[in-house]
Amino acid sequence: MAFTSFPPRQPFASTRLPLTLMTLDDWALATITGVDSEKYIQGQVTADVSQMTEHQHVLAAHCDAKGKMWSNLRLFRQGDGFAWLERRSLRDAQLTELKKYAVFSKVAIAPDDERVLLGVAGFQARAALANLFSELPNSDKQVITEGASTVLWFEHPAERFLLIVDATTAETLVEKLRGEAELNNSQQWLALDIEAGIPVIDTANSAQFIPQATNLQALGGISFKKGCYTGQEIISKTENLGKVKRRMFLGVARGVKDLDEGTEVFMENEPMGRVIQSDGEHFLFVLTYEYMDSELYVKDVPVEILPLPYEVTVPASVI
Repeated sequence: MAFTSFPPRQPFASTRLPLTLMTLDDWALATITGVDSEKYIQGQVTADVSQMTEHQHVLAAHCDAKGKMWSNLRLFRQGDGFAWLERRSLRDAQLTELKKYAVFSKVAIAPDDERVLLGVAGFQARAALANLFSELPNSDKQVITEGASTVLWFEHPAERFLLIVDATTAETLVEKLRGEAELNNSQQWLALDIEAGIPVIDTANSAQFIPQATNLQALGGISFKKGCYTGQEIISKTENLGKVKRRMFLGVARGVKDLDEGTEVFMENEPMGRVIQSDGEHFLFVLTYEYMDSELYVKDVPVEILPLPYEVTVPASVI
C-alpha cells in the first residue's frame, strides 16, 4: 500500500515551529549507479564530487552549455554511485538532459519512487528521532545510512533532518511520532529552505540563472578548480572576469500572499529581480546587486531585504 501524504497546514518560521513531521512530495529522488558513475556525474555538475565522502551532501547545479541551471540537486553518495533530491516538477526533464551522454558510459540513471521522503524539524527534533535510529547525522557526519534508511542533516535555519526510507519504515515513524509531532506537507520544508537561503529551482526558473546568481558558491556547491563539466567554461569565465552581477536575497513583502516563482521584483517601474521561491510573505529572489539598497517592490508592496545565515559577497565598489 502506498504511503499517504499529510494534508497542508500553515507553515511556521523555525523559531516558532513545534516538532513537525513532513511528507516531502514536492521533492523527488533519483540515482546513478555503475562503474563510471563518479566520473560521469563529475562531468555534469558544478560540485567536485570526487572530494565527497559517504557522510557528506552538497547542493550542486546541473547546467546547460550556456551555464544556466536546469536544476539544482541535493547530491550524496549511495552504494557504488550517487543519489540526489530535486523538485519533482523538474526531475523528468532534468534526467533527460543528464542522460544525453550516458550511452558512452557504464552507468544507469533512474528515478526512485519506491522510497518515501520525510522531513523532521522543530522543537527537539533530534530527541524525537534518537530512539528511532541508532545514530543520527550531525555537522561532522551529515549523512548516515542505516539499513535501507538514509538520514541527511541540515544546520539552517535550525537543526532539521531529511529521511529517505521505505514505506514500512515511514509508517512506523508516523505511528511513533503520532500525538507528539505536528503533521505537514512540503510547504513547511520549503519555508525552512527559504529561511535558510537555499535556492529551490522549479519549472518557472529552470535555465534562467547561472549558479552564482543563486548563491551556490556561498553554499559550497561550485568548484572552480575541478575539470570540465557542462557549462563550466561560461561559469568559470564569468567568475574570473568579475562579471557576476546578480546575487540571491531573502525578502519579505508584508501582506503579500501567493507569490509565485518567477514573479518580477521592481525598482520604480523597471523589473530588476525575479522570485525564486516563496512561502507567502517571505521569498528568495535574484537581484542585480547594485540595486540592493534601492526601494524595491513586488506586486506594488515594498520589499524588505532580510539577513541570510551565510555571507553573500559583493564587489567593494557596491558596498
